Amino acid sequence: MKKLIGKYLIIAVSGIVFSFVLAGVAGAVDLEDQKQELEKIRKEMEDSKRNLDSLKNAEKRVLKDISEYEQKASMNKTVLNRLNNQLRSLRKDIDKSKNILDSSEEHYSSSRNRYLSNLKYYYSGIRPDGPVLSDEISKEKDAFRKMLYLKALAEYDKEELTMASEYLKSADREYTDLVVKEKSVSNVHKKKRSEYTIITSQKEKKERVLSKVRRKKESEADKLITLAEAARQMEELISRLEQARLDRERSSARIDFDFETGNFVSYKGGLPAPLKGTVTSSFGWKTDKITKLKSYSPGIEIKGRKNTSVVSIAPGMVVYIGNLRGYDNFVIVEHEDGYYSTYAGLDDVRVVQNQIIGRGDKLGVVSNGEIKFELRQGREPLDPVEWIRIDSFK
Repeated sequence: MKKLIGKYLIIAVSGIVFSFVLAGVAGAVDLEDQKQELEKIRKEMEDSKRNLDSLKNAEKRVLKDISEYEQKASMNKTVLNRLNNQLRSLRKDIDKSKNILDSSEEHYSSSRNRYLSNLKYYYSGIRPDGPVLSDEISKEKDAFRKMLYLKALAEYDKEELTMASEYLKSADREYTDLVVKEKSVSNVHKKKRSEYTIITSQKEKKERVLSKVRRKKESEADKLITLAEAARQMEELISRLEQARLDRERSSARIDFDFETGNFVSYKGGLPAPLKGTVTSSFGWKTDKITKLKSYSPGIEIKGRKNTSVVSIAPGMVVYIGNLRGYDNFVIVEHEDGYYSTYAGLDDVRVVQNQIIGRGDKLGVVSNGEIKFELRQGREPLDPVEWIRIDSFK
């Protein structure tokens, strides 16, 4: 039996089964009330259909959100690919520009050294070492020609140095501009990468929500099927109760059991737990975190060790043993003063109908260590936690 169905199915079935069975055994409820309870099942089926429609709409909304995130992620991926290509191109241009810049610096340095060397040689060449003699006119002319040559060479080197300097500045500006542009594109890329990561994370979160909604939808669909089956079984039960009513009218025989106090309310806060363990689902109204649907649980769920015995919380009589889909084997025990307890999820029932039992007597065994437990005063559900000793759960 799937646990997914059982948790909420108990809401739809337990109170109805309880009320009908007790009516047949104790004669406290009129058959007309039982038929009204059947109508409640049918109303529950209508509510379940509405819940199923609501879950389908929720699924559509989540699918729409996922589609939007997919579109945004696709657009961001396209932009990221373009930015990646742009960054690769820019970094290639930067490497090329850096090589040009290094070459320009080397050329500029070489031109500058050559210019300075020639300039030094030029000044050295025009300054005589001593007085100029008349017989050295030819040498003076050679020196003058040399001076003119060096001067022209220095002028050429100066022009080349100027060009090398301008080329170096241009290369430096180009390199600087490329570095700035690469940094700007890199920042945009980083931002888009962050956006893409966030969108992808949101999409994955929505996909998890979708998975939960779909599981909930499947559970609600199973619940609807189960309710339909419960309605059929209730109709059969009404028929049997009708016959039981007729039989009671013809006979006043009754099976009684001994009361411990004659005042069941005096047990409040002091009853033992039917199963040692932890309360995993509480009593009362709950709101589903995903679907926001409200549901009511007339009892609690307890989880303990596997293959553990389930015991009666107080003396009484076994008034009903049954099995319903999503409810498994369950036992209803009638206690004094119109109080009743039910134990659902039993794998191995160890009692029979109309059996008189005492407090702590074994009712059955649960192989998975989980039961659903309810306590009622007549048809009114009570919170079992308020009646059971807290230390007896563990």
